[in-house]
Amino acid sequence: MQSGQQPREYTTIPERSGGLAQGNYTKQELTLMKILLVPTTECLLTGKDRETNSTFADLAGSEDFLGSHVLKISGPAGPGSNNVRDSRGKAKQFITVNGRTVVVKESFVYSNKGFRNLNQAQLLSDQLYYPDNLDAQQWLIYYISRPLVGSYQPINITPAILPTLLKGFKPLTITLKDPLGGQGDSGPSSSVNKKDVRSFNELLNNFPMIARQMQPGLEKVFKDFNKEMQDRPSTLSRKSSNTSRRSSTASSHSKTKGSIRSRYSNGHTAAPSIATTRVDEEEDHMRKTLETAVTAAIDLFQQVDKQQLSLLGATTDLTGPTVERIIERYVTEQVHDSTLFPVLRNSRRLEDLELESRIHQMQHIDIAQVGIEIEVGRKGKEQMMDRLAKGVEEFRKLGVAGSPQQMMEILLATQKVVTSDQPIAKNLDSAMNDRIGPEGSGKPPPSITMNADTLVSLLLVVVIRSQVRHLHARFSYMRNFIFVDDVESGEVGYALSTFEAVLSYLASDSGGLRKASRGNNRLWQAARSGDVKDIKAIMDPEPESVLNKNRSSALHEEPDEDAITDADDDSEKGRFVGKENSKHFERRLSTATTEDGNTSENSTLAHVFPFQALQASRKGKHVSMDMRSLSNSSEYSFISRTTTLDSKSSNVEGDTSIETLAQTQDIDGNSVLMMAVEARQPEALEYLLSLEEYFSPRLLLEDSNKEGTTLLSAAVQLAHTELIDVLLRCIFQRRDTEEILDYFGRADRHGRTVAHYLFNAPYLIPQFSEILPWRRKDKNGQTPLLALCRSYDHNNYAEMVNEALQFATHEQGDGQPLHLDDHVDAKGNTLLHVVNDPTLAVRILRHCDSDPNATNDKRFTPLMVASKYGRMDMVRALFSDQRVDVLAKESRGMTAVELAKDDEIRNRIDDMVLVSNVPAADGRVTAVVRSFFVEDASIRLIIKSAVRNDNGMIGVTTCRRSLTDFENLAKWLSVEHPASWLPSIFNFRSPYQIASRPSRAVLQDIQVRLDKFLKIMLAHSTFSTHELLWEFILFPEIQPDMMAERSRKKAELRSENIMEDYEPVEDVRDVSTFVEHARESIRGINYSTKSVIRRVASVRVGSSNFSIALDLCAKDFSTLAFLPSSYVVALSRFATCAQGLPSDPHKFFHQDLQAISSTILAILSSLARPHSLINSLVNIQKTVDRHDSSLRRSDRWPLGLLDETRKGIHADAQEKAEKSREEMRSVGCELTYTQQTVAGELAGWQELHAKLGRRAIKALAERMVVREKDRLESMKRAVRAIVDVNQKQ
Repeated sequence: MQSGQQPREYTTIPERSGGLAQGNYTKQELTLMKILLVPTTECLLTGKDRETNSTFADLAGSEDFLGSHVLKISGPAGPGSNNVRDSRGKAKQFITVNGRTVVVKESFVYSNKGFRNLNQAQLLSDQLYYPDNLDAQQWLIYYISRPLVGSYQPINITPAILPTLLKGFKPLTITLKDPLGGQGDSGPSSSVNKKDVRSFNELLNNFPMIARQMQPGLEKVFKDFNKEMQDRPSTLSRKSSNTSRRSSTASSHSKTKGSIRSRYSNGHTAAPSIATTRVDEEEDHMRKTLETAVTAAIDLFQQVDKQQLSLLGATTDLTGPTVERIIERYVTEQVHDSTLFPVLRNSRRLEDLELESRIHQMQHIDIAQVGIEIEVGRKGKEQMMDRLAKGVEEFRKLGVAGSPQQMMEILLATQKVVTSDQPIAKNLDSAMNDRIGPEGSGKPPPSITMNADTLVSLLLVVVIRSQVRHLHARFSYMRNFIFVDDVESGEVGYALSTFEAVLSYLASDSGGLRKASRGNNRLWQAARSGDVKDIKAIMDPEPESVLNKNRSSALHEEPDEDAITDADDDSEKGRFVGKENSKHFERRLSTATTEDGNTSENSTLAHVFPFQALQASRKGKHVSMDMRSLSNSSEYSFISRTTTLDSKSSNVEGDTSIETLAQTQDIDGNSVLMMAVEARQPEALEYLLSLEEYFSPRLLLEDSNKEGTTLLSAAVQLAHTELIDVLLRCIFQRRDTEEILDYFGRADRHGRTVAHYLFNAPYLIPQFSEILPWRRKDKNGQTPLLALCRSYDHNNYAEMVNEALQFATHEQGDGQPLHLDDHVDAKGNTLLHVVNDPTLAVRILRHCDSDPNATNDKRFTPLMVASKYGRMDMVRALFSDQRVDVLAKESRGMTAVELAKDDEIRNRIDDMVLVSNVPAADGRVTAVVRSFFVEDASIRLIIKSAVRNDNGMIGVTTCRRSLTDFENLAKWLSVEHPASWLPSIFNFRSPYQIASRPSRAVLQDIQVRLDKFLKIMLAHSTFSTHELLWEFILFPEIQPDMMAERSRKKAELRSENIMEDYEPVEDVRDVSTFVEHARESIRGINYSTKSVIRRVASVRVGSSNFSIALDLCAKDFSTLAFLPSSYVVALSRFATCAQGLPSDPHKFFHQDLQAISSTILAILSSLARPHSLINSLVNIQKTVDRHDSSLRRSDRWPLGLLDETRKGIHADAQEKAEKSREEMRSVGCELTYTQQTVAGELAGWQELHAKLGRRAIKALAERMVVREKDRLESMKRAVRAIVDVNQKQ
């Protein structure tokens, strides 16, 4: 069961209690059973015992199961006997009926001694249950998440399928797991738990013996590496003659002992390099030193004890090549930050500074200006920008990579992100395995279908927008410092070649892009600043002759400094290089072409270089080529390479035409129009839209940024009236209604349309109400109506939401009230949960199809939300609806009153609960409105009494009383008036029987019974005017000792007054006949009342079982794949409307009947008092007769014989006889008083009994009408889901 969900607590309790009663347990044992631990029905039906393979539904009726879930309670804890805070977090042991023990700690119960298996279950909630018999004993039930006996195993249920609906599909098979946790017979290796080792650090941590053997050697390897690095060549100069190919260097390394290229190439020969690389002595020395360190580390691993290597091979999936890779990566990571990469970075510093300067000047380039052909129009461009944004995010990780292997992984991942939506490779090993296969089988890598020129262009945009530094150093790092794997072929080689082409182009041939970037930036700044004059200068075309002249001069201009000749380029250069290094920028990085202008056809990888000329290159362009980066032994000709790099004359490179310029977008996907909107420039926007040649109405409707926000949506979010008016005028120039409807219904990436932001421009609601998508939900499930209701701080909040409610109702088109179930967000919040105006809440409750008790994902009702956040006006509005359930509980079992923001809110809610009660004849309302737990293991009850005074004001008094105070009240009243009937409020069940989880059901039951007790006392013919009762209700502070003493003195005075005011009964037979007749009549009423109580309890259980069955049925039907989702939703809604509420009418009727039953038992108890007094009179009469007989015997003694003794006995007998006669007279007077009191109160009780009965029946009828109407509306909502789907079909 998932955390945070409130489980359904349902179990067939009658069968359980009946089965337990039929077991071999005595009545004494049954009386000791205080608490039932009941597993939920869902776990009983969907679980089985792993040992017996029997379902728990079958085992639940056994005596062993029942006896193991019934706890004996030693005795109720009295108030103040212990402190709840001290016992919190401590375990407590309980004994079950069958002698086993369980331990309860916090909200969990654990099986202990006597159980075959140790199980754990969670205490979910508690409930009081009344069995189906006349003398129903109250049972306390705690629902638990799973049984305590057996070994619980969930049952996997195979979903039902219809073969006729699934023709051509393979049937779905679900294999049940082996009870012992196995997955089936999969061979001997399936029993071995393989360790997942992904790095050498994890290997050393998981195998400490290998780490211990290698540790000294590894320390020596790193020490030697640092020493060699300190002895590296100190010169920083790079001579053009000091050039070398990586392959030739590797060949020279292969001649040395321990060369990785010769020992670990797995049969692959080094492929020729795509481009030559300048390698000075320092870099060559670093590479040789690192290669030596990696070789030494691998040799150390091979010298590890063979037993440890065998253990490694048996417990992991590592192979030899994989171990070599992780060792190489481990060594490189150890020296990366401290020595290796800082030195390499410093050696490439000048090249990187120049490259970074050029990249910075291209940051405003648009993807359409780098030669990428976009076929699907604006939508295709948005998709391309999405992939590029992900690629930029991935490529930026290169700046924090800790090894060349990690950098290579990032480069591969970037390439895959920008080319497809497929999952990227997790590491370099996966890329190498794709190339050579997992066992070195030579399996080719998956082919990339994207055009190579496009791939280079995409990577070019990624490099420009990511702004990663030291790219030359990182490229050299990846190309020259990975030894175990071949990085010059396959997917890795392809990625490096593409990256090299990008760097070559950026370093030598990017003048056109920089020019286009400057042009873009100029237009963007003008749009953002609202400079219409500057926009006109940019957008107005120049004369054709001037353009041709400029283009001709640009074509024949020698690309000195690569077109970095203006002030902008100089300023950017100085930012990155500094004055001391400015002389290094005098070098010219240029490219060359062949003499005939054609590229070489011998180069098989020439297609990876960007921007191939569509036509033959112009011969008029002659530049020199720096020879330092080329190798004489390369199979790629010099002519081929330089021609490939000569892409500057491409027809699509750096396109600065006005058509392209108008369609440019920045890195955030903002178009020129969007920039004007976001900068709040209506004049600039209006001018741009007037250029219909470049900004057509269709383009206006398609325009959006990378978040999917349209121009109108952006203007509405800014609440800029002028921008909105400009856009609406252009939008409605198009007469196509369908396009306009689609535009207003177009959602951004969050799923929000223009209508979701109308709280920024509420004046648009009445204007465009008919075309707004009122039921469109965003990704959070929020509709525009919900968004408006959440705008609490809006100045026109009520008016705005009122209009929205009206138009949303009209948009339904069915002529019915607004369906609130169409406006529920992803967290289950309805309009009533989010609205913050009482007038609006009342309108929604009265005029909309609403469920006032709907719960969100935290099981909060609208009343709970209003109470929690202190919205007192909303609480009053919700209380005005009879359907609102005040007793509803959230997932932790707390009600709206308990969730109140503070005591003030809680006190006001108590006042409203008080007013909802029926007033007495004098207009006063008195009730126990709330109860709560306190730390001393007792409870407190809040008593409130209200009455309207002469000034029309209502005065409310509040008192806090404990359960002991109520018991003392009943005791004092019985002392003062022993003959009067008084309902019993003693022997309550303690809610702290499980101290770590006090029973809220018991607490609520105590509150209800004491509330009924007070109301009965206030209607009592004797006690309704008793001063003790009114002091108890009205005085906040009472003094128990003083009140007890006063009651005792009143009782003594009453006894004296009875002797004076009443005559003793002469004939007890009349009294006996009267009492017996009254008792017989009331016994019949008592039997009838108990019979009704039993039937009401049966109805409650039946309703609960029905809702349980529907809920389980709905869950099972939801697993049917062929069933339409609308049917599943309809059945789920129907099951929800059948669930019983905490304020169930039958529950209240049951409580009313129990209160009536308590008065019947009280009157029967008072009628038993005359019989007791009559028996006392009979016994006293016998005593008097015995004393009289003794006197007569003493008179018969002869005179003179023991006269003194005879006189003493006679005097004593006469004294006792007098006392007995006095006592008999007192009892006779008491009997007379009791007879008259009982007879007088019996008439009052009959009137009260009839009044209580009529009131209970009337309340049941009223509540049932409200409940059934609400249920009918819920059923309509359930059926409407199917009807709407059928109508659409």
